Amino acid sequence: MSSLLARFAENIYWLGRYMERAENTARILHINETYAREHPDGPIWSDVLELFSDTEAFQQSNTRADAASVLRFYVLDRNNPTSITSAIINARENARSVRHLISTEMWTQINIFHSRVLVLDEGDIRLSNLSRLAQGLVVECQSFEGVTEGTLLRGEAWGFYHLGKYIERADQTTRVLDIGYRRLSLTDQGTIGSVQWHALLRSVSGYHAFRSRHPAASGPSDITNFLLYDDEFPRAVLLCVKKLTERLQDIEQRHDKQRHDQVEQARLRLTFALDTGSGSLQTPEALHGFLDRTQSSLAELSSAISNTYF
Repeated sequence: MSSLLARFAENIYWLGRYMERAENTARILHINETYAREHPDGPIWSDVLELFSDTEAFQQSNTRADAASVLRFYVLDRNNPTSITSAIINARENARSVRHLISTEMWTQINIFHSRVLVLDEGDIRLSNLSRLAQGLVVECQSFEGVTEGTLLRGEAWGFYHLGKYIERADQTTRVLDIGYRRLSLTDQGTIGSVQWHALLRSVSGYHAFRSRHPAASGPSDITNFLLYDDEFPRAVLLCVKKLTERLQDIEQRHDKQRHDQVEQARLRLTFALDTGSGSLQTPEALHGFLDRTQSSLAELSSAISNTYF
């Protein structure tokens, strides 16, 4: 690195990822419970494990994927690297490592959030309390995001923070959409219940934005295209990829316009996969396969960034 040490670039990158991960994990837990509220057997919590590819890790310490065990695994379990508690602990550790680069307000906000997360217990993760808990966690993450956007210098640290944030956000939007299709049931007419689709949109804070695009009745394909391809909605995958491209170009400019082939090839493959997938998402199976490929492309880009800059 020229002006920013590699280890600090990695710290700020993972700070962005962990904060975004905590927020989106809370959103996914909430939407799984919301979708299945009227299901006779209740939420299928194993779906969340499959979505994060955590089934094997979960089974090492749990025998049954019920609400209590899955919520404990994803909210409280410090040994689970994908839990909300682990994400916030790791985010704070990365923030501590770059304390000289971030604002006092950022450091204060993450310490307040960290303290609140550490005192969560079994009573806080009762199913009857999940909606309030998830919404509270999302608000805490958004508060940190607002402080960051308002106080962090627009230098290299900001660029790497955004790389982490947008890679994680794009990945998590694909997972929200995937679990939506897993949990939604088809009617006799082959259309998906509007109440459930509205819940999906609200889970990504996208209901009003979507309605501004589609004020009249709309179908599942409209919602899918909105979450994947809208270039103005902050959580849409396409916008995330555009932001990644911008930040990578900014970083190149700071390094005498040096373009790193591994990163650029991974970015181009991600862009190509997104550009060529829009016409083939006619069935839940096709969408699931596309989302899997997109997640793999995002992971490849993350690895390329790590290998090149860290």
